[in-house]
Amino acid sequence: MCYVVGVKIPKKQTIKISDQTIELDPIELPAQSGFSYAQWPVIFNEQQAQNNILRPGLMHWELIPNWVRNQKELNESRKKYTTLNIKSEGILQNKVAQALVHTNRCLVLASYFFEWQEMNKEKFPHCIQLKHRDLFYMAGVWNSWTDYTTGETKNSFGIITTEANAFMAKIHNVKKRMPTILNDELAAAWVTTSLNSNDIQTIASTHIDAKDMQAHTVSKNFLQASDPCQKVDYQIFTPQTLF
Repeated sequence: MCYVVGVKIPKKQTIKISDQTIELDPIELPAQSGFSYAQWPVIFNEQQAQNNILRPGLMHWELIPNWVRNQKELNESRKKYTTLNIKSEGILQNKVAQALVHTNRCLVLASYFFEWQEMNKEKFPHCIQLKHRDLFYMAGVWNSWTDYTTGETKNSFGIITTEANAFMAKIHNVKKRMPTILNDELAAAWVTTSLNSNDIQTIASTHIDAKDMQAHTVSKNFLQASDPCQKVDYQIFTPQTLF
C-alpha cells in the first residue's frame, strides 16, 4: 500500500503538464503518515467552461465519501475502512471512487515514499525514490466534501495503488503493492484528458519501470527522525538479499 510519503520542494518552481504551466510553492514534508489525516500537495483538474484547468493545492489525505455527513460519521467510518488508498484493480467498482474517477482525477506530489520489507518475522523500513527525479506524480482521485453539521467544505483525495513491479515486490514482499507512479505522458493524460473506462483502468494499473527506482533501508523510527530518509544499514541485508 502507500501510507507514508515525503515531499521536498525547496523553492518555488514551475512545471509543465501537457500545455499548462503550473507554479508550485515551496513545501517540505519529510515523512507524513496518511493516518494523521493531514494536508498534502496535489495538482487537480478544475472544470471551467468545458476546459480542464490544472490547479496546485493542498488537500486532505483521505478520500471522504459524499454520504458521510459530518466529522463524527467520518471518525466512525475509519473504523470500518480506509480511503487513504484506492486499489486500481477495483477502481471502477469502488463504492467511493467510482463516482469520481471519471471527472475528479489528480496528481499527488511526492519525492519518495516508505514501505517495509519483512524478513525472519522482522520488518525493515525502506525509503523508495526515483533515480533521476526529485519530484514525481502518483495517480489520485479527489472529492469536494461538505460537513453538513458545520458547513465546512474541504477537498480530499486518495492515492491509487497497483500491484508491485519486480523492484517493489522484493521490498514490500508481503502485500506486494505500490503507488501508481505516472510518467509525464500518463500524468498529463490522467488530469487533462477525457478518459473512457478502459483508459482509466489501464493508467490506474500502470507500473513505473523497475529500473527507474532505487531504495535503501532507514531507521525503524524514521517518522521521528530529522532526516527520515537517512540511510541505516542492517547486517541482515546483503546486495544479493535485496536486489
